[in-house]
Amino acid sequence: MTAQRIPSPTDPDARVLYLTREGCHLCEEALPVVRAEADRVGSTVEVRDIDAEEQLRADWDYDVPVIIVDGKVHAKYRVDAGQLRAALATRPWWRRLTGRA
Repeated sequence: MTAQRIPSPTDPDARVLYLTREGCHLCEEALPVVRAEADRVGSTVEVRDIDAEEQLRADWDYDVPVIIVDGKVHAKYRVDAGQLRAALATRPWWRRLTGRA
């Protein structure tokens, strides 16, 4: 098994990349929590369907939803609002320099 590649968001303002797939009940439960916490800090969430990209499906097929914050996997399957809030409260140095959320 190869290591999972962490994709980058295509939206430069998105701190959160949310990997999902259609019909995933865990994804449907977690997305509102992720969006609410991102809204709280003024950031955006980029949602990507892993079935739309062959490499994403190969890397993350059994792990959705996957919540990636600032290029690091934050959570898989379920998300805890408090832990996500804490992760979003800390901005990486390059976001502080560029003034992005």
